Amino acid sequence: MSPPAGQGAPAGRVRVDGRELRLTHLDRVLWPREGLTKAHLIDYFVRVAPLMLPHLEGRPLVLTRYPEGIERPSFYQKQAPWPRPAWVQTARLAHEERAIDYVLADSAATLAWLGNLAAIEIHPWMSRVDDPEHPDLVVIDLDPDPPASFEESRKVAFWVRQALDRLGVPSVPKLSGATGVHVCIPIRRRYTYEQTSRFAATVGRALSEVFPDRVTDERLVRRRHGRVYVDPYQNLRGKTVVAPYSPRPLPGAPVSMPLTWDELETAQPRAFTIANVTQWLPGRRDPLLEALGRPCSLDAFLERVPGLQGTRT
Repeated sequence: MSPPAGQGAPAGRVRVDGRELRLTHLDRVLWPREGLTKAHLIDYFVRVAPLMLPHLEGRPLVLTRYPEGIERPSFYQKQAPWPRPAWVQTARLAHEERAIDYVLADSAATLAWLGNLAAIEIHPWMSRVDDPEHPDLVVIDLDPDPPASFEESRKVAFWVRQALDRLGVPSVPKLSGATGVHVCIPIRRRYTYEQTSRFAATVGRALSEVFPDRVTDERLVRRRHGRVYVDPYQNLRGKTVVAPYSPRPLPGAPVSMPLTWDELETAQPRAFTIANVTQWLPGRRDPLLEALGRPCSLDAFLERVPGLQGTRT
């Protein structure tokens, strides 16, 4: 991977997509074991922007920043950082406590700016700012409790797929970049967060009843006992999971990767990294982006669940 011009210097100005930004501390090491620096992160974001940006378009972003690298303290940031370039887009959304100005990523330049902030993890909302109360994505988050590992997550992902297929709901798997799998369901923008979170919870509860020794919907970690937790709560308003192609703050610098179900059969969570992006990026097919263009209906499911029909448009 070729880092941006200026690596080794404390700061520099570059142009990305015709926008100028100032980069600082490009030689700061973010992944110490691999020697990957902030320059490498910025370069990765610029390279992957054509695939990543469609997943972020119009979505409020929550950032996890690692200014001193992944082995030092990090912090979680919702409010758009300041100062920021005038061309960085934001959107204000109301919450019970206050309004928050979220970053919107509409260009490779914005991704480069986020990389300069050492925003290693990018977490988008399930809905977009033009209709923030109606998500267009449901994510069933599979999180293995040790000693359960990725292999157990993979197996449960295929069980989730089978359950969704019976409901007539298509899905796409995504490596979390750690030991989990995200089963992603693009949906029509007509359902509330209450409906989508209950949908995910119902799937999790059904699987935990059929496979009680392998799957759990138990929120308390101490009660999971080495099973795969099916987490529906990331589908509540304002909750997020890591974005497609976002790096993870883990050894090897893995990224969260959308896959086909066939690819999931043999995939490993550390196979896709910011360091080997030049090997997997050229010509990469994005099955999740394709599925987002064919959103599905949850009507048949909701009609079976009393009290969840609500108002649909």
